[in-house]
Amino acid sequence: PIDLINVAFEQIPKSSISKAKHGGKKASATPSADAAPGDARTTSTYDVPDRKTALSGIHELDQRRLWRFIEVNVTKAELEQWRTDRVCHLVAPCSSILDDSIGSAIWFAARGRGRLLRPVITADGHQDMVEICHDYVSPAKVVLVGMGADEQLAGYSRHRQKFLHHGWQGLLNEVFMDISRISHRNLGRDDRVISDHGREARFPFLDESVMTFLNSLAIQDKADLRLDRGLGEKLLLRNVARSLGLSKASGLPK
Repeated sequence: PIDLINVAFEQIPKSSISKAKHGGKKASATPSADAAPGDARTTSTYDVPDRKTALSGIHELDQRRLWRFIEVNVTKAELEQWRTDRVCHLVAPCSSILDDSIGSAIWFAARGRGRLLRPVITADGHQDMVEICHDYVSPAKVVLVGMGADEQLAGYSRHRQKFLHHGWQGLLNEVFMDISRISHRNLGRDDRVISDHGREARFPFLDESVMTFLNSLAIQDKADLRLDRGLGEKLLLRNVARSLGLSKASGLPK
């Protein structure tokens, strides 16, 4: 079995923010004490784009393998507590807002605790998710991290901007810069954050053989930013996904 972990941070409904600004009673978006993780009363506040695409994409995976989807919902109070108590120390000396954001997401993912779901096909042929456990903790010892895919395959919006203003050479220079600094900018931070839970980080896209192969290709074979968003970035990876039957996932912006 493989545990697929998806983290979502609590979103405050705009109606609640609007009421608070105008002196009205603010409706709390924080789950009540008696609401179980994943309860229908709490799900909407975690219904973020990454959660939607993850739930949609899991049904494209080969169902001969056992996939376990862990829905990690993090309240604002919990985020603030662990960000202050643990994450800020683990990401140091990195201190940017981006480091804090990525570090927090990875820390909660590596903790591996949340609502356990499993994809199923219903009797009438529809795709659905079945809850197996409200409070599940992954027993996995290894965490696979996708770091390196965007850097090597021009997956960031700034890559598109470089291409638009400086052409192929500008894009190539930006990708080279990303690859050259990834070890000191990202890997130490991510390794410390994941190790805090007694798990080991693995980076498949940074495997020596993978990087050697990608470096042997022309930039045009890896990305074509003349195409629209969701098509040109990480073009090589999208083509591989399509060849494996992941047609919906291959067309997602990220």
